Amino acid sequence: MLHESSERTPRARDGVPRGVGPLERTSAVTAIVRGREVLWFAGCDYLGLAHHPDVVAALVAEARVHGVSASASPTTTGTSPAHVELETRLARFLGVESALLVADGYLSNLVALQALAPELDELLVASGSHVSVQDAARATGLDVREWSGGPPSFEGRSAIATDGLFPSAGRVAPLDELVPLLDRGLAALVVDDCHGLGVLGARGRGTCEHFGARHARLVITGTLSKALGAFGGFVAGRRAFVAAAREHAHAFAGATPIPPALARAAIAAVDVVEREPARLARLRANIARLRGALARHGRVMSEFDNPVATIALKDAAAMEHAHELLLDLGLLVPFVQYPDGLGGYLRIALSAEHAPEHLDRLEAGLARVLVGA
Repeated sequence: MLHESSERTPRARDGVPRGVGPLERTSAVTAIVRGREVLWFAGCDYLGLAHHPDVVAALVAEARVHGVSASASPTTTGTSPAHVELETRLARFLGVESALLVADGYLSNLVALQALAPELDELLVASGSHVSVQDAARATGLDVREWSGGPPSFEGRSAIATDGLFPSAGRVAPLDELVPLLDRGLAALVVDDCHGLGVLGARGRGTCEHFGARHARLVITGTLSKALGAFGGFVAGRRAFVAAAREHAHAFAGATPIPPALARAAIAAVDVVEREPARLARLRANIARLRGALARHGRVMSEFDNPVATIALKDAAAMEHAHELLLDLGLLVPFVQYPDGLGGYLRIALSAEHAPEHLDRLEAGLARVLVGA
């Protein structure tokens, strides 16, 4: 059985999660919180594309053509030219044969594992993987085992499911050790690359590019709502597998696809990533700058290009206090209590749009928080 984390997301008050409350307005690097503009180091818009003018313009133009909703299953009348084009673009971007667009990133793992399940007896899930991986594994009805450390042992018809980048834990899946198992009898390797896409690899193609990992039985799942700044999920891999997912996965056929306007926005986002490699370079410069700042205050950040850093203090009360102190200083660094088994922590997320002076302000604020911590 998979480990059940004792951590849960913050309780809601009147339908609003505990914390800063709704963000009244955002840009790539600022937010209006409690009526005041602050710098924000939160969320997952790592490349700053959610507010890119080309991405926003593509969304608005397509909404005028197709309206707000796709309004039907993708197997009936819910598919638009933008959906088809986005699938082609994602496959090319990832360097695989085919891709399938699904309703959101959470469902991408369920679609992938539903397609694989008829050929399997067992699923091995990496410890600390996203709850969508864990939930999807349980939903298949297969035997599920959690593993950690080196490559797992297996026998019979088995597949492995794992996150690619574990941003809050500061680690990556050892694909250099896992992919060779596909030539030793492993039926499939599913890599949830929600946080690696757009961030890792020489061109930002993700964890598989980071390791140079390619294989016919390698399946990539992910979301468009993080580094690409849009919304939706995808399953990608060899053409025959994607066709099977399209035909047999109920989580695909039974869900309304993303609005065509969001599909067009995601296409524009891929365009920006491909033509503006300097955007990824800026993100990595910011990561290096934050790594140095944390080191000056006795904190260690992962040595690879991870846009997320976490800071744990002595207890929840101390982290709530630190969060509020930073907010008073005009810095939104959320106190996160997420079902990832790590406990609570302050979560710092960087964007390519953060300027050096923004990082300087962040370091000054962290210096206040970390005194005596």
